[in-house]
Amino acid sequence: MAHESSVASVVLVSLLVSACSSGSTGATGDGGTSGTSGTSGTSGTLATARVTFDSSIVPGTHAAAECSKTGTWFTIGSFGNPAQGSPVRPVDDGAMEQQGTVGVSCSVRANGDGFDVSAHAELTGATGGAVSITGTFKTSGDSQGVSLALTRRGETFSATDCVGRFDVASGQGVAAGRIWADVTCAAAANPVAQQVCSSHAELRFENCTP
Repeated sequence: MAHESSVASVVLVSLLVSACSSGSTGATGDGGTSGTSGTSGTSGTLATARVTFDSSIVPGTHAAAECSKTGTWFTIGSFGNPAQGSPVRPVDDGAMEQQGTVGVSCSVRANGDGFDVSAHAELTGATGGAVSITGTFKTSGDSQGVSLALTRRGETFSATDCVGRFDVASGQGVAAGRIWADVTCAAAANPVAQQVCSSHAELRFENCTP
């Protein structure tokens, strides 16, 4: 009888150990599932920043001796012609474009009745360039004191007194995390080349930090 009691005790202990182990595994499984559910929160993170950009450098009101540039500076993507069924074609950060790769970083944050904009985009390759823009944009009317720098092939034209404005009819505007605007600089300087020209940029940054 003593032997049978000892065997029964061993079996009981084994069953208890097995039950505890199963319970622990179950808890781990639940924890793992919770962890997986938590990562689904990444759906709330920002989408990849992207840009559509067109720019030009022209003499404007400056004499040819002051500005020898004229025409398109560089582009990223295409604004198309929505009225004729040709949609805007933005380019994502890290995507291939023309002969190079696009890099985009931007923030568009609410500030009172306007938005503080800080954005940079660049395109590598022979047809590429870089644009940097900072300033506070009002939701309507002209925004003064915008800074714009356009670089291509080692030449940079920049100004800190540019004007930003929206063509509302075409859908331009600004909101948290995005901006679509025209920026014009009457006197963009390139001190290295001793040139002063008029610069213009149409820019559309999306999925920026709000």
